[in-house]
Amino acid sequence: MDHITITSQREFQDYENSPVGEFLKNIRENQGIDVEKVSKFLKVRIKDINYLENNEIDKIEKNIYIVGLIKSYGNYLKINEKIIENKIQDLGLKSNTENKRHTLINIGENRDLSPANDLLFNAIIASIFIIIFSLVMINIFNTQRNIITSETIINDIQKINN
Repeated sequence: MDHITITSQREFQDYENSPVGEFLKNIRENQGIDVEKVSKFLKVRIKDINYLENNEIDKIEKNIYIVGLIKSYGNYLKINEKIIENKIQDLGLKSNTENKRHTLINIGENRDLSPANDLLFNAIIASIFIIIFSLVMINIFNTQRNIITSETIINDIQKINN
């Protein structure tokens, strides 16, 4: 990467009081990097980068972990990690375990993604039916093997007489 690291106190003071999105945008623009390049590197939609830079974090795609995006963006721009950590703390975002917004499928919270209760019930009933059917078929097979017919008795008597 051909951009510089923000290390000097003066550079930091220029952006210190700005929100994280504006902070990242100013640094990106000062380094002459376009949004498309950032988007490709971070593998995030341009629209989500723009939302972050405009401090519209609530509009960012639900399956993106905001703190991770900010850290990755900061690393890409080669911003000191402590500065990024301070900016994240200023946002007051919850930790990864507290913030379930980043989870793609959280069955307990999104009933549309949850399997229906009827599906589980039907699967159990079908399983029981298959087990019972299998046991009946095994029993029928075993009893047919053990059936003594008159033909078998006649054959056995003829063998004894011979």
